Amino acid sequence: MTWLRDTIAGRTILVLMIGLGSILTLAQYLYQAGVEREARVLNTTAIVDRLLFVADSILSVETGKRDDAAHRLSDGALELHWGTEPLVTTVSNLDGAAQDLRDRLIERSPRLALQGLIVGTTRAEDAPHATKNAHGDGHAKLISLPLSDGSWLNATLAQVQLTRPTAPSVLISAALGAFGVVLVSVLMGRWLARPLERLAAGARQLFATAQSSPFPETGTREVRTLAAAINDLQERIRRLVDDRTQMLAAVGHDLRTPLTRLRLRIRGVGDDAIRRSIEADLDEMEDMIDATLAFLRESASTEKVEPVDVSAILDTIASDAEDAGHVVTLRVPAGLVILGRHLALKRALTNLVQNAIRYGGRADVSVEVGAMDIGPGALRMAIRDEGPGIPAASLEAVFQPFLRLETSRGRSTGGHGLGLTVARTILRAHGGDVTLANLEPKGLEARVTLPLALPPA
Repeated sequence: MTWLRDTIAGRTILVLMIGLGSILTLAQYLYQAGVEREARVLNTTAIVDRLLFVADSILSVETGKRDDAAHRLSDGALELHWGTEPLVTTVSNLDGAAQDLRDRLIERSPRLALQGLIVGTTRAEDAPHATKNAHGDGHAKLISLPLSDGSWLNATLAQVQLTRPTAPSVLISAALGAFGVVLVSVLMGRWLARPLERLAAGARQLFATAQSSPFPETGTREVRTLAAAINDLQERIRRLVDDRTQMLAAVGHDLRTPLTRLRLRIRGVGDDAIRRSIEADLDEMEDMIDATLAFLRESASTEKVEPVDVSAILDTIASDAEDAGHVVTLRVPAGLVILGRHLALKRALTNLVQNAIRYGGRADVSVEVGAMDIGPGALRMAIRDEGPGIPAASLEAVFQPFLRLETSRGRSTGGHGLGLTVARTILRAHGGDVTLANLEPKGLEARVTLPLALPPA
């Protein structure tokens, strides 16, 4: 049921089901009410015609035989008696049907109002000469109709309930209507949500390369407006990144000139210890500049996006590490294919594996696909080491450029604090991410998530 509340398609289906269901229910009710009202009018008209006909017919019969004649003219719903006195007492309040019957009698024969027409309503068992009808309804209308010679025609009219449609055809019609509502809701929900799903799929690939193509501005006006806004945002971000890259590259290049002059000048320093210290600082500065320029070149990479076998990349990284005398264990399914840049992904995963080897002595790599918390279309990779870990407060901070923790990641161990930064930048560009977590009793785990392009073999 969460899908119905949390998605446009689900909410559209709910709105249409409730709206169309309410309309169909109201239409059925109005139709039924109209049918019953029309039937009641026709029934009242037929009764009035019958009563007036019987009243005229009774006058042509001898007085002693009028009551028998009235009995013979009775039927299941209408019981008739003739007498010299009315059998109905005047009542002040009539139900709608009784009042309608009285009005229709007076409309057809206005003299009845002057002669004292009496119409009442009571329970059938309380009325003289009244019995329940075949439908078991106990309500009855009592009528005392004055005749022109001063006698009275007394009638007991049992209330006949109109038959409501309960046939299987009605149930089938209602079921088909409900099915139609659901079908229309589903189709409309998918129709509305499909452009947004395409937009979301494109957004996940945003900036996967430096040459990300703009979103097609198709669909409804709202979706076109959103796509145009994202395209504009993409272009602004690209210009901002390009400007930053060019500026930093220019700064890094220009720094080489004063560094070269400093190298020339320190040759005149007589103290060998001071000279070696200054040369070491200059070497480190040049290494940092080289690392920065390499990072900027990576950001501006135009490598083609294509299906990449992550399993093969991990096998290659593990083989290279083992050739160098390191221990790397793999528990990786075959055929883990994603859409991305091969060299960039290899660099990101190599940085993480090398970090585990450098600070933990070894690397254990495992991959699971389709875990409950990441969904069936993604993989989760765990790269574990057996090192001392890092302070919990620094688990996120170490992804900042040039940040190094002196206690376990000092300059003497190599690197300039860009390895994790590069890895996260590349993985996020591929729609994934990387986070760090300490293990018990010791060790560090790098947790990588990536979207799959194809199911594993």
